[in-house]
Amino acid sequence: MKKIILPLLALAFVFLFQSCKIEQTNDYTVPTTYTFDSVDYSGQTTRLAMLTELSTEMKKGNTSGVTLSATLLKDMYANTNSPFTTAALNTSGKKLKDKTFATEQSIIEGYLDAHAFASQSVDAGSNGTAGVVQVGTAKYLFDENGIEYTQLVEKGLFGSLIHYQIAAVYLGDDKMGTQVALADRKHHWDEAFGYFGVPTDFPTNTTDIKFIGKYCNDRNALLGTNTAIMKAYLKGRAALNNSDETTVTIQIAIIRENIEKVLASTAIHYINEALANVSNDAVRNHTLSEGIAFARALKFSPDKKITNTQQSQLETYFSTNFYTVSTTDLQSAKNLISSVYGFDSIKDQL
Repeated sequence: MKKIILPLLALAFVFLFQSCKIEQTNDYTVPTTYTFDSVDYSGQTTRLAMLTELSTEMKKGNTSGVTLSATLLKDMYANTNSPFTTAALNTSGKKLKDKTFATEQSIIEGYLDAHAFASQSVDAGSNGTAGVVQVGTAKYLFDENGIEYTQLVEKGLFGSLIHYQIAAVYLGDDKMGTQVALADRKHHWDEAFGYFGVPTDFPTNTTDIKFIGKYCNDRNALLGTNTAIMKAYLKGRAALNNSDETTVTIQIAIIRENIEKVLASTAIHYINEALANVSNDAVRNHTLSEGIAFARALKFSPDKKITNTQQSQLETYFSTNFYTVSTTDLQSAKNLISSVYGFDSIKDQL
C-alpha cells in the first residue's frame, strides 16, 4: 500500500508545484490606463492627423463652386510637395499611402481623382449628374451615381490602413511572434494601440477620440466594445512585460474580434439611416457611401468572420447607383451582416 501512496503523493506535489508556477506567471498588475515603459506611437498619431487634414480638404467640395485639386489630394495621401497646412506633417517622413494595403493604394488614388473631377461640375447633383446635393442643412458632393468619395476615402482607410495595420500587421506574427525581440514586440503593440485613436485613459476619457475609436464609442451602448478593446490592449501589453504568451495571444484575438464588430455594426447603422431616409437623396447617398466603406473594411483582419463570397454579395446588394438602390437589397445587406456577426437581436437599434 505504501508503495502506491508514495508515488501518488509525489505526483500530487509535482502537479501542485507546476500549478503554482503557472499562477505565478500571471501574478502581475494590469494598469487601468495605457501607461507602460517606453511607449511611443507618434507615427500613428501623425498618420491619423494626416487623414484628418485629407478628409477636411475633400469636404471643401461640399460647397458648390469649390473646385478641388486631384494633385493636392494625392500629394496629401503620399505626403509629397508639402501639402499639409500643419508643417510638422510635411516634414514627418510619414505617409498614408505606404501603410495602406498594397492593392488598395491605386483604388484610393482613383477615388481622389474622381472626387476632384466631380467638384468641377457646375450643376446640382442628381441621378446621372455629378454635383452637390443639398436637402435642408445637409449637403454633399456626389458623382453621377450618388457616390460620395470623401466617405470612400476616409472610411475606406479605416479598413485598408487602420484596421489592416492593427489586426494584420502590428498584431500579426511578423511583428508580434515570439521570434521577434521583446522590445520590438512591445513597441509594435504600442503602435497597434496608437491606430485605435483613443486617449491613454479611455474609456473614462473620450475627449478627442478619432476614427475607429470614435465609432467604437458610438456602438458601445449596445456592444460593450469600449471596455473589451481597451482591457485587451492593457492586458496584452502587461502580458508582454511579464512574458505571458498565452495572454498575449488571447488579447490579440479579442482586439481583432471587437474591432471587426465595431466596423460591422457601424455598416448596419448606416444602412438603417439610409432606409429611414430613402427618399432624401443627400442623406441616403451620404450614409450609403459610409455604409459600403465600413462593409468593405471588414476584410482586412486575418481572423475575419465574413467570407469573400459574402463580401461580394454585399457589394451586389449595395448596388453601383445609390439613386436607384432598392430597399429590398438594403434590407438584404443588413440581414447578411447581422447574421454573420450575431446582431439579429439588436440590428434595428444599431
